[in-house]
Amino acid sequence: MRCTRTAVRGVNMRTRWVNFHACRQTKLTMSRRLLSLILLLPLPLVAVTAHAMGVPLVAQSQADAARSTPKTGGAKARAAATPQVRAPMVVTGTGAGQSGYVHYWLITAPNGDQEVQVGIELPDQRIVWSFPGVGVTVAPFIANGGYDANGRPFTVQHQYGLRPYRNEAAVRRLQAGLQRRVQPWIDNAVPYCELNGVSREVCVSCFGFAAQILYPGKTKMYAEFPRDFPRLSGEEYHTTEDLLLYLAGLHALPNDTARRQRMAKLGGPPALHEELTRLSALAVNDRPTAVASSGATKRRSGATTPARSGTRTTARPG
Repeated sequence: MRCTRTAVRGVNMRTRWVNFHACRQTKLTMSRRLLSLILLLPLPLVAVTAHAMGVPLVAQSQADAARSTPKTGGAKARAAATPQVRAPMVVTGTGAGQSGYVHYWLITAPNGDQEVQVGIELPDQRIVWSFPGVGVTVAPFIANGGYDANGRPFTVQHQYGLRPYRNEAAVRRLQAGLQRRVQPWIDNAVPYCELNGVSREVCVSCFGFAAQILYPGKTKMYAEFPRDFPRLSGEEYHTTEDLLLYLAGLHALPNDTARRQRMAKLGGPPALHEELTRLSALAVNDRPTAVASSGATKRRSGATTPARSGTRTTARPG
């Protein structure tokens, strides 16, 4: 039966309405039957049949949408199963994501004296440090080369770098605020000062500067170290050796066996293992190094032994 909205001449209005209603019902019934048939057909035939009959591809669109919708549950499960990449504890150079890392160098002065130099890696992989004869300044990373300290040529040899904290959240906080922490020291051109040196102005050694960045105090005179920060020599000064022991996580271990296991887990270059082995021998077994007495350890001595850099500081409460 062909259905049309056109009025048929000579037929009364009631008859035309009844015929149109019947046609409408018939068309609706046929559409439903066609849709049911389409749903039973394979998808390739659905497209051909529906296109030939002029039926909207509702079912096909829904199927395509279902296939194109990503399975978020599976993605989340795979993400949960994949462990997050943790930044390394020890590095041998600068790199992406390492801002805030503490680097160690062995520097040789023009007269042949050697000492340990520490610096902080910046986001652009340059180094900020307090260098002898220069003070707080930003310098390019030097793996092995020379450095001009206001006319005094130094030889600089990189040893290793370590994560500033073991806690990932603490590392991210340091990285977010690193520029804010170092900028005042750079802007004020704070000069370098020797351990036990006397100065009428604020000055800072390489270790003192690193300590203020990692453990900022209320003033530039004193950093606020954690309570368990070690003091190997039992003196009132902390040194680069104490910092290395702390960054490596050896400071709170009870004996040499535990420290050796920790060193094996750390990895890193031979120079790091040699230094940690030497420092481990100075630590007092079964006692926290932070409270070791001065008579229980030996101070470094000898003309060929690099000097330490240190600073007088206060302990952080709590």
